[in-house]
Amino acid sequence: MHVDSELDIPLYLQIYEQCRKEIIEGVYPAGEKLPPIRKLAEELRVARNTVESAYRQLAQEGFVASKSGSGYVVEKLNLDDMVFAANINDSFNRYADHEKAVLSSFPEIPEKKSYEYDFSYGNLSDNAFPVETWRKLTTDVLYSTEIADASRYNDNMGDFLLRLNIANHLRKTRGVHCFPQQVVIQAGTQASLQNLLTLFDPAKDRIAMEDPGNDGVRLVFTHNRFEVVPCPVYQGSQAFFDALTHSGARLAFVTPSNQFPTGTVMPVQGRQHLLDWARTNNAYIIEDDYCREFRYNVRPVPALQSLDTYHRVIYLGTFSRALSPAMRMNYLILPPELLKQWTEVFAGYYSAVPWLSQVVLRRFMERGHWDKLLRRTQTHNKRKRELLLTALREHMGGKITIMESGAGLHLLLGVRDERSQDTLIVEAEKEGVCICETDKYWIEKPHPLENYVLIGFSAIDEDRIAPGIERLAQAWFG
Repeated sequence: MHVDSELDIPLYLQIYEQCRKEIIEGVYPAGEKLPPIRKLAEELRVARNTVESAYRQLAQEGFVASKSGSGYVVEKLNLDDMVFAANINDSFNRYADHEKAVLSSFPEIPEKKSYEYDFSYGNLSDNAFPVETWRKLTTDVLYSTEIADASRYNDNMGDFLLRLNIANHLRKTRGVHCFPQQVVIQAGTQASLQNLLTLFDPAKDRIAMEDPGNDGVRLVFTHNRFEVVPCPVYQGSQAFFDALTHSGARLAFVTPSNQFPTGTVMPVQGRQHLLDWARTNNAYIIEDDYCREFRYNVRPVPALQSLDTYHRVIYLGTFSRALSPAMRMNYLILPPELLKQWTEVFAGYYSAVPWLSQVVLRRFMERGHWDKLLRRTQTHNKRKRELLLTALREHMGGKITIMESGAGLHLLLGVRDERSQDTLIVEAEKEGVCICETDKYWIEKPHPLENYVLIGFSAIDEDRIAPGIERLAQAWFG
């Protein structure tokens, strides 16, 4: 036995490990005494307390017992099990070493790309978040009597007063008919859909979906083993409803107020047809009203849910487009029958959205900050859209085709030649311009918009739009 004071392992643990190993291997059989503490301490040139600490650890784990007048005596053990456990431990250590070697061979996490001109979709500009207001409200909550609620589990449907504010806001701005009890606070669109799907059966419930449509939503459906039936929106409403009628679907996911990504709006006749389909087929409609606040040269369109007298619409709303996509807060409004199922299925669950975030957002709405933020963001985005359209016409003119409906936070841009969107994106990147592909939004391929890209304007500052489009024109057309 030997010890090394240069090692990071304490001396008593070095002694313990060697004694333990020799007991397991039978060097010290049952009934035999370990070396006396004083003798072993002298041999190893360590303090007696060091040896005694090692022996006490062995005794605590049942390898030895302290007997008066005899010192520490080895207990009777099942050595076969001990050897097996030791071998398993050695195997695990070898496996861990192998895993470390494998992980070390992985490439490092790539740095986040930065662009001089960011026309990405969904992100907000760096100064968009209301920092000072949010900080003040957070401080108010932390020093209020409500802070006591941070010490207990809260309503799994979400803060009730926040749900009340959401219901009141939607009633005034979107004509949505609901009680606060129908509002369920969730941690983002994908999480809310993931939970919603537990109320349906992938073995028999198909999901009809607009094509093209939100790829992140489609991922949730397919990962939960639901069959997704594409319903084309680019070929006119008749093609969409023909596909929907023959889909055999129990759920339909739609964006009727601003179809993503084409920007088309479903007319009232189409909305009524959709509601009739749901009633006739005992189906439900998920209405994603993701960009309801941002309409510029057109009047706001009432939500599909506001026309629903059959309780067939599941309304999906978000705070990501105006407040923060990173905070992961959105909500579902469930029709009564599904609300009953939801409360039964999730009775033992807790809210996934932090209590503090919910209460601060509630105060943000109660004190009028949400309405002010929407008005300010609407004004900024309207200016950005106008600057973007002006720059596109000035620098690219008849070389491009623009698809947009006077709403939302993006437009589709196509070139009038044979270049693919991949080529267009690469050419833009070389000039420091970020634009987005559209191919991923399509279910059926090939599709008719192969040479179209998506240009977003929510992330870029106003003064960067014109020079960014000029740079893009240079990249594409020289």
